[in-house]
Amino acid sequence: MIESPADAVPERELLQAKSDYLRGFDRLLALARRELRIFDPDLSELEMNAAIRVETLARFLRSGPTRRIFVALHDVEHVTKRCPRLIALLGSYTSSILIYQTTGDAAKVQDCFVLVDGDHLVRRPVTAQPRGVLVINDPKECQPMRERFGEIWESSAPAVSANTTGL
Repeated sequence: MIESPADAVPERELLQAKSDYLRGFDRLLALARRELRIFDPDLSELEMNAAIRVETLARFLRSGPTRRIFVALHDVEHVTKRCPRLIALLGSYTSSILIYQTTGDAAKVQDCFVLVDGDHLVRRPVTAQPRGVLVINDPKECQPMRERFGEIWESSAPAVSANTTGL
């Protein structure tokens, strides 16, 4: 039986290694039901071109027409040059995946995090450091990060599409 959010027991785990962050990301992907909000320097550490990762994202998006993935990045070069599977997924779900690039003050932010459905979070306060936290079933703790993502999103601009333009 699946627990309802009201019955779910909050969990909090301190992360000590970058591999723990990736493991936490995998766990969040399995829990996703409505939306993913990803804030990252460039997605390189989240293995977004791995076939299994892209299939997991595709399965999430196929599960419902209102499912969304919002990605805010400092640098989009890794995605545009090294993530053809993610770009192909973007081409199949153009209205469900948005990839923006940070500008202004948001471009100076040093942490990274993934927020799922407003209830689950994995975060590293300093991207270059391995330590972080995984939070499961705690909308109260996740709410400030949802607001923060909104601020970052407002200070970002569309940056990646499945279409190439130019001469």
